[in-house]
Amino acid sequence: MSRLRNRETDYTIVMKKYLFISLIILSGCSQNIGNLSIVSTRPTNISNEYKSIGLIRGEKTIFASSADKMPRINDPIQNALNISGADLITNASFELETYLFFKIIKVTGEGWVKKTEGNTIETQTQKKIIEYDPATGEPIYE
Repeated sequence: MSRLRNRETDYTIVMKKYLFISLIILSGCSQNIGNLSIVSTRPTNISNEYKSIGLIRGEKTIFASSADKMPRINDPIQNALNISGADLITNASFELETYLFFKIIKVTGEGWVKKTEGNTIETQTQKKIIEYDPATGEPIYE
């Protein structure tokens, strides 16, 4: 009887070790791969006026066959722009999640759309825009 109990105990110890190792292998890690002040995959004229549509997010998944390659950042940018209808993204943050058989690259930032004719603000059109503040995306005037 004592031999049988030792085998069961050894078996459960080994299975616990395999379970722990399996969890480590299957779990992924996440890392911030960069931050950019303004990004877009579409032709954009910075001298235009833009309106914020809030926080937007896009992602791209790469599966097993090419999981050893680094995903391109333009795919999640294009995904975020298509989903939200935005023209550009400010304060873009890129995050890479790596798992055993796939990778996910995510972009998060503030989406902006070009203002239409009826949407412009009178006081801003009278001033000349020098550049845009990278932190907020708001225009800086003369």
